[in-house]
Amino acid sequence: MNVKKKILNDLTVALEKSGFDKALAEIAYPPDDRLGDYSTAVALKLKRAVDNQSPMEIAKVIEANWPKSTYISSTKIESPGFINISLSNDFLQEFIRKIVEEGEKYGTSEVGKGKKARVEFISANPTGPLHIGNARGGPIGDTLANVLESSGFDTLREYLNNDCGNQVLELGRTLATKAGFIEEKMADLVYQGDYINDLAKAVKVHVGDVKGLSKEEIIKKSGEIGVKTLFEEIVKDIKEIGIEYNKVYHESDLQKKLPGVLRDLESKKLLKKQEGAIWFAPRNEFLKDKDAVVIKSDGSYTYFGSDIVYHQEKFESGYDLIIDVFGSNTAGHVPKLKALVSSLGFNLERFKVILYQFVRVKRGKEVVKMSKRAGNFVTAKEVLDEVGKDAFRFFMLMNQPSTHMDFDLDQAKNKSADNPVYYVQYAHARAGSILRKSQIDFSNANLKLIKEKPELRLIRKIIKLPELVEDISQNFAVHLLASYSIEVADLFHKFYEEIQVVSEDVELTKARLSLVSAIKITLANSLRLMGVSSPETMEKSGV
Repeated sequence: MNVKKKILNDLTVALEKSGFDKALAEIAYPPDDRLGDYSTAVALKLKRAVDNQSPMEIAKVIEANWPKSTYISSTKIESPGFINISLSNDFLQEFIRKIVEEGEKYGTSEVGKGKKARVEFISANPTGPLHIGNARGGPIGDTLANVLESSGFDTLREYLNNDCGNQVLELGRTLATKAGFIEEKMADLVYQGDYINDLAKAVKVHVGDVKGLSKEEIIKKSGEIGVKTLFEEIVKDIKEIGIEYNKVYHESDLQKKLPGVLRDLESKKLLKKQEGAIWFAPRNEFLKDKDAVVIKSDGSYTYFGSDIVYHQEKFESGYDLIIDVFGSNTAGHVPKLKALVSSLGFNLERFKVILYQFVRVKRGKEVVKMSKRAGNFVTAKEVLDEVGKDAFRFFMLMNQPSTHMDFDLDQAKNKSADNPVYYVQYAHARAGSILRKSQIDFSNANLKLIKEKPELRLIRKIIKLPELVEDISQNFAVHLLASYSIEVADLFHKFYEEIQVVSEDVELTKARLSLVSAIKITLANSLRLMGVSSPETMEKSGV
């Protein structure tokens, strides 16, 4: 049950009865728990349309028309016009049973039932190993896909392999030179680093005899083998992060379809020829006076040319929601895509782009620098091998994608309360330990015995999982799952210190075991959405 939505429905009814605009209905959380469980500032919004009443007077009218119910204990008006809503203890107590009964289904919804979503994420250039910066998009995109699935969406996870273009030729030139097939000045080679030397050895074996091949053919073949080998390594790393894609697209395949797509764009007068190149030149608010090159003057296709084919296919595939999870360095690409979607007549409301900032890796206080082309970068595999999948995913989800983040390797390996993922997983394991050791059947517990402040505080937090998941399915703020799970774990650890769960009072013990079970379910489901394991046992250390 989504309690926030239930209260929103009641507010809508109250606004209708009051003669106010129900479209303005909104429910939020008060800044202080002591004010109530939920709050609405709708009276302040209505003041713009109601001239003869103050927000406080409007709030009183709304409160007077609030539907009678047993799940709300009170609605209180606070200056300058807020209405704060508090849930009844009876409702909170009985909600424990709902959570236990729903189990793994707790937190799911049907808000996306009958709808389909496509989520593209990572799509790293296969000119080097997957580095930690690009890898941040993995947990973000995969967690979002998990949330969408749990909200009823039929969800497709997809990856675009950029296996052609100038970058592949430059990689081929570098590898062919390192393999001894051709001669080039080392200073002119684009790609450097130890991985290039290892890759060149593999290319030398796979290319074999180059007699009879032109320099261009050697470079092309070396590049193709290089990106294929690196892509296979990237896929292995992605699997170690716990990600499985439903569909992988290759840029080389998309480019084969580009001539036909371009003819269609030309018929719609969306292309122009200038300076020997062909440009995508719509006239809308996204590109304004800036156009995007599709075919360069040398006849080669641009990355955007492939994206024209790719995104047209995405929208024509019948999916209701198209989501791209990109690194912030591609921010300039977003207006082009929006211009494309708009020009082709697709609904822009179906198109969402999440941009994430890159990652700074630290080892304690020391910053580990990365530079892909110089070869002095931190790979995703290096971090995974040190901290493991769970810490990798959880840490990547702790910050809002639009903010830069520091990934502290020492903190991620630490088995103590200082490590957030350990702190949350230990809370789950602690709950499981309590339930295993008790050996008491609590299915018929008298939940009215749950009335201490630490207990009610916990219930108020765990009832928010369904509304959080549904909100994320709409706003894509996956980082809120990490902070939520930390908050639940923190309240549970404090509860454990203050409240004796198993006591001589059998009935009270049953009630508290029910609560512990509900907490365990909430933590397990939150961790599952993030792709993080929920171990049943863990070594105790500093919690």
